[in-house]
Amino acid sequence: MNLSFSGRGPMSEFWDVRTEPSGGGKSPGAWLDDAWASLTDRSRDILTRRMAGETLDSIGLRYGCTREHIRQLQSKATKSLVAAQELSFANLGHILKEACDSGSPLQDSEVVDASGLEDSVAREVILRALGIHRVIVDAATAPPLWSLDRKCLQDKLHRLGAVVPCSEDEFEAAAADLALAGGLAWSVISSAQNLGIVKTEFGWVRLRKRARDTAFLWLRSEGSPRSMSELAATAGADNEHAFSELLRRDASFAQVRPEGTWALTDWKVPGTDKRYGNALDVVVEVLHDLGPLPVERLRVEARARYPVTVWRIDQCLSSNVVGLNSEGLFDLVERGAVPVEDTEPRMPKNIQVQGSVVGYSRTVDRDVLRGSGLPVNKWLTWYLDLRTAPATRYFRLPGAFGDLTVRRATSNAQLSSLRAVSVAMGLVDGCQIVLLLKTDTDTADVVHRCPQGDCPAGGTASHRLSEL
Repeated sequence: MNLSFSGRGPMSEFWDVRTEPSGGGKSPGAWLDDAWASLTDRSRDILTRRMAGETLDSIGLRYGCTREHIRQLQSKATKSLVAAQELSFANLGHILKEACDSGSPLQDSEVVDASGLEDSVAREVILRALGIHRVIVDAATAPPLWSLDRKCLQDKLHRLGAVVPCSEDEFEAAAADLALAGGLAWSVISSAQNLGIVKTEFGWVRLRKRARDTAFLWLRSEGSPRSMSELAATAGADNEHAFSELLRRDASFAQVRPEGTWALTDWKVPGTDKRYGNALDVVVEVLHDLGPLPVERLRVEARARYPVTVWRIDQCLSSNVVGLNSEGLFDLVERGAVPVEDTEPRMPKNIQVQGSVVGYSRTVDRDVLRGSGLPVNKWLTWYLDLRTAPATRYFRLPGAFGDLTVRRATSNAQLSSLRAVSVAMGLVDGCQIVLLLKTDTDTADVVHRCPQGDCPAGGTASHRLSEL
């Protein structure tokens, strides 16, 4: 930014307007150093603490004074510094306010060029008194910015943050439109917690949605559908399944069926039609439009409208809204068809039954500890009479842990979260547990079954949930 105003030269030409110009080898800011030195130690400490954000109450407690007395001491010290400024550099406010008139904040180096005053508590007191405020501070990495209107600048910064995710060029263009481009240090803006954005190799992303935004920018730069493994690796997402579910709920992304790759919704790639929420919606629509159909024809018609695998269409045939009519054709239950129940799957090795108790063993892992729903073999839902979808059965856990749900959907079967239980029992990644489901009372319990002396929790975990 070129700091020259009203046809005059740079700010160094204004030193001669002071009542007491610096001379005799004194620095341009010597008058402020002298004024600061003239204050008492207590006054300097109060100003330093106030400029750092400490409250009047906390400073009062330190000195054994009321907050009002501290306010009076701060006001008196401030007036003393302002009086020195008015005597030694009367038009400082005019110079700095002209510099701020462009609407773009001043960097600290520009304030130094305009005033000759290096960063200090005394300088900040003077600037605040002149109506020029520190806007963004990242004490660890960057100098402050200064503006006449903190709210206006913050509004602009938030409007700038609203264009993210975007490329670096798009960000610079948006900054220019908001009169924020003039030499502004983007590293300062990106470090502001209230803005919450950061520049990466792919462009600008939001910190709270870094993986999602990174995937968006990378996919846009690639220009064609990519696999979930590629997207997750680029975005730094550890769990592909969880990341896939995240993108599935995001209107900017679309899965290409039946390939399973991912595209941006705006590309209008064949196979990404989002008017169907899932494959079951398509099956229902086909039967509604065409009437009862044999399974082969139903598969063909459904996949023509929504390209998924035959296996996914067949999963939908266990839904409780479609079934077989008296002629053996698939039709809608609302028209008299009878739902088709699951046949008995093969019983997995990690499920055992003894009387009315079903035992399901598993290892505590990241999915358990972060509170995800836990997929289970469909033999469990079949055994629990959840043989069409959707269907849910509830089992009461001990104490205040509420209900554990076992849910059968067309595409999967799962348990509700065991995170609260795991935390309460002191379980960690790698612990072995058995979930006991009592079908006669619809109650449940969790047993910790790590071998003695060989437990990742070091023997500190509880043995049984019901014993807590």
